[in-house]
Amino acid sequence: MKKIITCVGLFAITLSASAQGIEIYYPDGDEVISGTVVELNSGDDSMHQEFDVKNTSGATLNLRIERIKITELEGTQDYLCWGANPETGACYSAGAVSPENPFITPDASDLEDGGRGWLATYHVTNGIDGCAQYRYYVIDDSDIRLDSVDVLYCSTVSIKEDLKVTVSVYPNPASNFVNVVMENEHNNVDFTLYNILGEAVVTAKLNAGTNEVALNKLPNGVYFYSILKEGNILETKKLIVRH
Repeated sequence: MKKIITCVGLFAITLSASAQGIEIYYPDGDEVISGTVVELNSGDDSMHQEFDVKNTSGATLNLRIERIKITELEGTQDYLCWGANPETGACYSAGAVSPENPFITPDASDLEDGGRGWLATYHVTNGIDGCAQYRYYVIDDSDIRLDSVDVLYCSTVSIKEDLKVTVSVYPNPASNFVNVVMENEHNNVDFTLYNILGEAVVTAKLNAGTNEVALNKLPNGVYFYSILKEGNILETKKLIVRH
């Protein structure tokens, strides 16, 4: 499984400014990953990512998790677990979590100062290819969002050999345009660029060779592009736009 941490520009700055005594890490890690997008690419039927949520407020906090679907992939499901530690944490089924947007854990967990809570996130592909992005907010007993992390799950469980396309994208960071190079002749291949909210802001049909895609109307920031063939997402990666 491939894992990428992406810093999310203004989103990260905003969260760091509003975070109140909460830091998010990989399990037993020492690098704060609050306000980032963690990208997972896999051909497995299900994927998951765990996090440590550390209380640095100086007092015990009563915390819950709010999950928001940034990009939804129809037919797939998600669920999560949350608690002060894995032994006492509660898990919520896909049947309870997936239909809701947002979903807020009904059970809060008291996290002592200096303690690390346990957040486990899951994505079930149900045999469907593509990407789904979820944002996980840590909220207090007044429903104030203290900090967050995004997970971008990209699945390729059923993509066939005849759908494989070799594409390179450069430069990155890009300014007024980006080159999308498709090495071989394929039909129905598309390039789609999304902003951090999961909204498609640029789309282009690709031909064999170099395709120049204009970016001059986009504001500076972090974006994600997907390469699609016949509606199947083959890959999703980060692209920085900097004029």
